Amino acid sequence: MPDGANHVAFAYSADGKDRFMTVYPNLNLSDGTKDFSGDWEHSDVSTNDGTYQGLTVKKRTGQWVGINKTFTAPKDGVYTFSADVKSSGNKADVTRFVLVNGSPVTAVPNKIMGNNFGWLRDSVPVTLKAGDKASVRYDIAGSGSDSALWTAGHKWEEGSTATPYMPSFSEVKAEDSPSYTGTYTDNDSNTQSTDPVKYTWKKIE
Repeated sequence: MPDGANHVAFAYSADGKDRFMTVYPNLNLSDGTKDFSGDWEHSDVSTNDGTYQGLTVKKRTGQWVGINKTFTAPKDGVYTFSADVKSSGNKADVTRFVLVNGSPVTAVPNKIMGNNFGWLRDSVPVTLKAGDKASVRYDIAGSGSDSALWTAGHKWEEGSTATPYMPSFSEVKAEDSPSYTGTYTDNDSNTQSTDPVKYTWKKIE
């Protein structure tokens, strides 16, 4: 075991419990994701339903046509999409669909997410060429009359790993970034605790 493995985390509160994270978030490559502003497909059949972690929530109770926004890849590479999703209803059969240039992607099959689940952060990496137009949406695929789907915090970023939600470069404000950093040291460089209490927290100046 190596001596003195240093572990670092980030958060939005002095106790580390508000949006604790072990990776610093990348900026969003898509605009208007904090409040669904701008040009979103199917926004007319989704309704605003409060906020989740400061982000506008869109709700859908009908089948298909989930809200989404087209992302155009600035260069060749792997990009990761992530979003917050929640559902209710025993027959909602919430499903994630990925389209590139208007067609399904063989390498990224549809993901059946299920029924009656609380807020979760879903993510999917997609390989794109410069100029490719990609979109990801969450649909109610089932026929239950009590089905509901909520989503918030859509994000595109470079690389194959999703990092916590952030607005885009043109929209980000100081309060959008984590304001505290936490550290602790042990002898295990392979495992990092997700318990904020274990860290010593300091405000980022």
